[in-house]
Amino acid sequence: MTSSRRILCAAALAAAAVLNPLAGSAHATGVPIGGFLPLVGIGLTDEFDDDLNTFPTATTGVGGTMLGAGGVPHYDVALLDTGAAVSLLTRQAFHDFGMNTASPGEPDGYRGSETIPIGGATGTLVADINDPHGLYASGLQHRTGVAPLAMNDALLQGQTNTSTITLPAESDLPNVLGLSYASQYATYIRSDQPQIFALNGKTVRTPSIEFLPLGSGGQGIVRRAPLSLNPSGSFQQPPSWLYNIENFDLDNPQENPSLPTVIQGGLFLNVNLANSGATLNNSSFFFDTGADVSVLSELTALQLGIDVVLDEPDFTVAVIGSGGVKADVPGYYLDQFTIQALGGSVVSNNVPVLVLDVADPSNPANIVPGIVGTNLLAGRNLVIDPNPSLGGGGASPSLYISDPVTTQHNWLPTGGTWTNPGSWDAGLPGALAIANIRHTRPQDGPQHATLDVDATVWEVNVSGAGPLRALRLSVTEGTKLTTFAGVNIESFGEIRLSGGSIDAQYLEMLGGRLSGKGIITTGSGPITGQVENRAGTLAPGFSADSSYIEGPLRIVGRFANGPDATLEIGIQGTAAGTQYSQLIVDGDANLDGSLSAQLFFAGGFTPSLGNVFTILTATNISGQFDSLNVPTLAPNKMWQVTYDATAVLLKVTIPGDFNGDFTVDGADLDTWSEGFGTLFSGASFLDWQRNLGMSLSLVAAVPEPSALALVAVAAMMLVRRRSGGLLARG
Repeated sequence: MTSSRRILCAAALAAAAVLNPLAGSAHATGVPIGGFLPLVGIGLTDEFDDDLNTFPTATTGVGGTMLGAGGVPHYDVALLDTGAAVSLLTRQAFHDFGMNTASPGEPDGYRGSETIPIGGATGTLVADINDPHGLYASGLQHRTGVAPLAMNDALLQGQTNTSTITLPAESDLPNVLGLSYASQYATYIRSDQPQIFALNGKTVRTPSIEFLPLGSGGQGIVRRAPLSLNPSGSFQQPPSWLYNIENFDLDNPQENPSLPTVIQGGLFLNVNLANSGATLNNSSFFFDTGADVSVLSELTALQLGIDVVLDEPDFTVAVIGSGGVKADVPGYYLDQFTIQALGGSVVSNNVPVLVLDVADPSNPANIVPGIVGTNLLAGRNLVIDPNPSLGGGGASPSLYISDPVTTQHNWLPTGGTWTNPGSWDAGLPGALAIANIRHTRPQDGPQHATLDVDATVWEVNVSGAGPLRALRLSVTEGTKLTTFAGVNIESFGEIRLSGGSIDAQYLEMLGGRLSGKGIITTGSGPITGQVENRAGTLAPGFSADSSYIEGPLRIVGRFANGPDATLEIGIQGTAAGTQYSQLIVDGDANLDGSLSAQLFFAGGFTPSLGNVFTILTATNISGQFDSLNVPTLAPNKMWQVTYDATAVLLKVTIPGDFNGDFTVDGADLDTWSEGFGTLFSGASFLDWQRNLGMSLSLVAAVPEPSALALVAVAAMMLVRRRSGGLLARG
């Protein structure tokens, strides 16, 4: 039997991975698109009730035997997601916990025979329902080891007799600790105790998290935003799993449940919104810790003067969710977003929001007006206390919100090196510091800041004051800049890696320049981050004076080049990474905007027919550059850009070779015909006609033109995208 009931998992917006970055004008840093990702450590035990009880029991002490493959207790990282109706395990975690092997009372392991569809913002998937077991968790500040992860069992809080689900192997979601667990505790999220550490080769970034008894209050936090528990009945008793009535075994009633431990409901906050003169007050928005981005429904957006059909978005993103990836989700900047709270409402201006219809977990036939994501609460301590009032007096279910715990550290015009206390107005920045490296004296020329020792801060912002008043931050050889949140490069700012590295949740280019050689790592634990070039120039390998190539630039995570962004490459030879620019992306790449190339003549290099420059590699490449700016070549040569599934190739080929195979034949005519009138002209047809039948082997003996033929190298050509790639003829 397969259950037909659909449950909601709003982890659909967890780690909204930005693949298509912001278009249009850049905005100053403020409320980020992506907020914090609350991660916890989890362990499982073999606990379940062998009677007819289907309710989990909240417990502060671990009972039973910890599960793990080969009998060795296993611990894993999970996203704490109040928007998920159920707790989820990845397929890998299911095996790492040894849930596929026999144990006392479970001779066939913990995988049940039933499945259930999970719905979210990106569609649905079908997951396996696991037999009941024990589920325990605590904040990662209680870890006792990281190779592999180990937790202090004495500090684990848990649920006995709970049924999780296992995701299919193709799902991009991480492990999720859902509302079925979180509704049983008050959750204390402490951004003032950021945790940053390496686990399985990835950097984990999360606030400290404690699970407290319901009704524990604000832990000293005064500001209190009332929460609505909808539907209220879901929160008045522990969530439960459901017997498999059609295959019921009195001796093993826990076998093959037809529904996991689920709470079909959600937490809601009252918000006020304002945009372009329109206001919307007292709207009930879904509060989801698994969404690091805030969301408006299409109707809510329309009420605020945003029509997703008619209005060009300020940016687009792709979100990862239960049903996979949903691309090109439109985003806009909202004038004001207010979370109503006693003790002072939280008011945010110029707030990035997505416009996306998401099913209402309290009423799945409809959609929520919007979602409050963690980007609106970044840098604050929180207590989520979903304690039902039940007419007993006292505080209502509440979200307690502290003032920001971060501090601002501003770069001084007289600064030089990061480690000089005199370079900052508030002393050396630490783990809770927002480091603003900005050019603040318009009367001065360019400024240069240098990081020559490892540093860890909350966030970094780099900007200049104009074309002649740029500010560059150099990260020197062997030096690492680590942030809890993001790195933002704004207009006329530059970060240059001179063999150094950046480790951040994300890196965002709102303008400015990112150059040099080194490694940029993004994300948090199992959740991948991104380098998104919204409106700047990424110049991998470029030296400080942009006259030669130093080495490759590597991005660990996703990369996006937006409509107003440029990827700039330099060429001084045929060796990848050392003689021409190479961007290596250990993740997906989404391309748009401009590809720019320039020749460096320090070594006297002249491109030859047949040269192929592998300028970008990635796990998967989608999209194409919209324009190509290249130096002029001799009349017998043409630039051509080819897009493979995992690489972008810049080629020097024969005019008329529209598909880049170094032969002018009928296949090129087919490509030309497909784009004639929009992408190709009659002049390009003449190139094909003149060179029909030519290939590299036939032209190899033709002498190269003299260097004088390249005197027009500074003249750049602009061409439009076409089927089969971009091309520009010399």
